[in-house]
Amino acid sequence: MPDELAALEFRDVHKSFGAVRALQGVSFSVAAGEAHAVVGENGAGKSTLLKILAGIARPDRGDVLLNGAPFDHAGPREALAGGIGMVFQERLAFPNLTVAGNIFAGREMTFPGGRLKVRAMRDRTRALLDDLRLPIDPDLPMEHASAAVAQLVQVARALAFDCRVLVLDEPTTSLTDAEVDHLFRILLDLKARGVTLLFVSHRLPEVFRLCDRITVLRDGRFVSTFDRASTTPETIVRAMVGREPPVRVARALPPASAAPVLSARSLSRAPWFRNVSCDVRPGEIVGIFGLVGSGRTELLETLFGLAAPTGGRIQVDGRDVTFESARAASAAGLALVPEDRQRLGLHFNLSIRDNIALPVAARAGLGRIDPGAEIRVSQALATDLAIRTPSVASSPDALSGGNQQKVVLAKWLATSPRILLLDEPTKGVDVGAKFDIHNLIRQRAADGMACLVVSSDLPEILALVDRVIVMREGEVQGELEAAQATEEAVMQLATHEVAVSA
Repeated sequence: MPDELAALEFRDVHKSFGAVRALQGVSFSVAAGEAHAVVGENGAGKSTLLKILAGIARPDRGDVLLNGAPFDHAGPREALAGGIGMVFQERLAFPNLTVAGNIFAGREMTFPGGRLKVRAMRDRTRALLDDLRLPIDPDLPMEHASAAVAQLVQVARALAFDCRVLVLDEPTTSLTDAEVDHLFRILLDLKARGVTLLFVSHRLPEVFRLCDRITVLRDGRFVSTFDRASTTPETIVRAMVGREPPVRVARALPPASAAPVLSARSLSRAPWFRNVSCDVRPGEIVGIFGLVGSGRTELLETLFGLAAPTGGRIQVDGRDVTFESARAASAAGLALVPEDRQRLGLHFNLSIRDNIALPVAARAGLGRIDPGAEIRVSQALATDLAIRTPSVASSPDALSGGNQQKVVLAKWLATSPRILLLDEPTKGVDVGAKFDIHNLIRQRAADGMACLVVSSDLPEILALVDRVIVMREGEVQGELEAAQATEEAVMQLATHEVAVSA
């Protein structure tokens, strides 16, 4: 594509962080008015590229061009003023401010002398929300806004400052299908008005649904740009990982007569779920699937002692247990990989080594720290889980999302659990990291670990688990063996569209 038609262009962009070369000569262009995807494994350089575009980082070498002119902005405010709008994966908001306050934060409309034009900002916010078909009050405090509203407020903020290039970094990870549909209708409408979209996502079905062209990065380098209409998801995956995707190998399952290591009996926790009964045997991978609000996460939290049940029993090895804390559950051989690694999974002010050592230290209680043992264990797990890091002394902040998730797994595997609870274990990670995590779960199950996996990704459930338990509105609707668990059968149970026999 000729450069003069490009709304945005990267020319030979290099960026290193210490010994880590995040970008190595990346060059590609985005046509004016197109929806353009950037995909790649975690660590491919996508986030670094977006940080450079947003003015958060500066390239070591190379240029960014906007409408053919060098775009050498000093920071995020200058990027926004230059027409670059950013919508990040994380819920970036000031919870103590209103929707209108968030949209104009840092660029408030003022009278001479500095007094805020509160009514003008509220009226402008109302017009933007109407344009986005978002029926909410401009005075709504952001702490009461849903994840979908928070994402659309970021879009509204970009539009408030006349952005011509809208960059979206994993904007759908916390949205329901209906909310994704709403967001995509808005994005396609903006595209029709001439706004250029740069879309970063691990969800290839969404990429193929929205985007005209797809650029693949791998290990900090540009691989290729593909026309959506003439390529396939399989081709994109091969370009991303540089190899054929692994084929699932049939697993040897424990005998049906094997005693369960973890059981729930009529377990309830009002108002989230009620009368849940399930078993997980050693060496088995059991999945829990359900739509938003089905009570899946709350069930795992209760099993791990983060909340007390209001009824029913939890059993380990056939004996009733009562966990008053996560430490007690860990001491009994349980581990929980939480859904939100940013808030619940990692301490970003500590090193990778310290993060991995914490659960073991918490279980043991106060005592003498053995730095040598911590280094050996953390390095061994980093190698075993293929965590891409220059050193276990690094902060998790320096890692990609997939490698951060592997650190969360590593810190719990360091406790040698017998029962592994995983809540959305591959949320926000790329195809390659997803393969690694799936293989890790299968390996641990093959070693006799009992694995209970919650996922809203139905293809993941069908590819990974031996049995799937389907929940709806806090109740178990049914249970399917892997051989009978088709997408149609699972969704019928999840949506309660089940034919009742006479």
